[in-house]
Amino acid sequence: MAYQMSKKQWAFSITYGQGMIALLTILNVFYPQYLSYTFIIFIIGMVIFTVIMMKSQLKHITSKEAKEIKEGRRLYKSDPSEIRELQARDTKLVAELKPMMKSAGLSLLSMVVVFVWYPVYFNYARNVAATTSNMFIRLIIFLLGYEIPYLLITLLNLWSRRMVKDVVQVVTNYEVYNKGVLGMGLTIKFPLEENKGGDTYRVVYNPSRRFVEFVIQRGKTTIRYRLYSRSCDRLADIIKRYGKPKNFEVIREGSSRR
Repeated sequence: MAYQMSKKQWAFSITYGQGMIALLTILNVFYPQYLSYTFIIFIIGMVIFTVIMMKSQLKHITSKEAKEIKEGRRLYKSDPSEIRELQARDTKLVAELKPMMKSAGLSLLSMVVVFVWYPVYFNYARNVAATTSNMFIRLIIFLLGYEIPYLLITLLNLWSRRMVKDVVQVVTNYEVYNKGVLGMGLTIKFPLEENKGGDTYRVVYNPSRRFVEFVIQRGKTTIRYRLYSRSCDRLADIIKRYGKPKNFEVIREGSSRR
């Protein structure tokens, strides 16, 4: 499943990253003998950042909107094993996920860059820092050690974001109520026009591939929250009846009609 950061999350990641760089650079300038320990601090910082981002994704579970939805009547509950089976049978899904797999590959490459760069560059930086008492030179040496890989990683992330114009997020566990839909990373209120932030969802129903999906535009990226089901006709009927989508599209064997 691909994960697309919002502008707010993207800004937070940059602020957090620069904050970590400032902290580590200061520690290295004044205490270069503890250089190996700063790498441990860097790893801990990465873990903390990951936890924060994951919590932001799971916030929907305890959100006010989620509680309101759960107060309603549950009309449908998914079966994760059934979803996995339908995914495996959907031959077109692999092609749809391919750009996201390439994007994930770039993210992995960025991690490799960090773990190769750090011991190679900072071994050199430690030796240079030991030969000078000039704090400004130390500052530049250590700052470059963090900013160069950070810039490279940021560029790789931007490239990966541009590679993916159509994101398919298969919701592997979800429940549909008369007041909305709840799933991992997904909270959608019914009627659809009442969603927080004015999100406008388009509903696509594909009976031949056995799914219903909520489609929303985020800047230049189209995000598809896909709900697989053997009873997709019933699921589509529930969403159409209670969600009251203004745009409901049915796709049959390559053709579409509204």
